[in-house]
Amino acid sequence: MPRIDGPAKLAKALSDRDIPKVYANNFDLALGTGDIAVILKNGQETVAVMNLSYTVAKTLSVKIQELIRVLEERLGHAVMTSDEINKCLASSKRKGPTLQ
Repeated sequence: MPRIDGPAKLAKALSDRDIPKVYANNFDLALGTGDIAVILKNGQETVAVMNLSYTVAKTLSVKIQELIRVLEERLGHAVMTSDEINKCLASSKRKGPTLQ
């Protein structure tokens, strides 16, 4: 299981008012010559831009995959990606109206 760098450090970071907290339910990615930009969005509104070196971006990707794997094991089923959800919704629109 991925390891947080100590519960005390996590609690401090989460409670520190000087550290920005951002919620995102959408994102865009951009590849630069020396880094990757993660444009975090809430709906279609950009709420933050995070630039990561290639190494940190790849490491973050691996660590997030590990956390999701743990979550899926505990839930007993796979978490759908946004692309999978969008595909299902697009397919259901062709079949008829949805619940209101």
